[in-house]
Amino acid sequence: MSYIYDMVNDLIRTHGTRDPFELCRELPVNCFTDELGGLSGLFTYIGDDPVIIVSSSLCEEDRRLACAHELGHFFLHSAIAKESTLREFEIFNMKDKVEYDANIFAAHLLIDDSEMISLLKDGCDVFRTAMELRVNPNLLNIKLSELNGMGYRFDTDWGSTRLF
Repeated sequence: MSYIYDMVNDLIRTHGTRDPFELCRELPVNCFTDELGGLSGLFTYIGDDPVIIVSSSLCEEDRRLACAHELGHFFLHSAIAKESTLREFEIFNMKDKVEYDANIFAAHLLIDDSEMISLLKDGCDVFRTAMELRVNPNLLNIKLSELNGMGYRFDTDWGSTRLF
């Protein structure tokens, strides 16, 4: 899905940030936090206005992840969201292509390639690297898998203690 990688990198270059909340402020996307019960976040349209709502009960890192994921829906699935609200009960739903694409978008947005590679080359495993980058290890694994699909050679075996 190198087109998502390219899209995210163009977005970062244009706006000078990886922060999904800052991007929402710069884009025509209304973003709110609110109590959502069992939902992590949702993306919908109210009239012609795109709206992201992130659960206020999530920790800071999970709010960033939920916002980045929903921002992925804005860029990749607006046509679907205009028909029906996209609701996230489980961010890492790997069975649904729409959800997986939004996870790929979030992974590329929240994880800087050079920071990640530096940590991995220094001997950090997936979990330590994710902790240092303040992201969920599942998100890091998605990033590594996507980069492998683009020709990189990262070890994505969860049993591994070292990726290089």
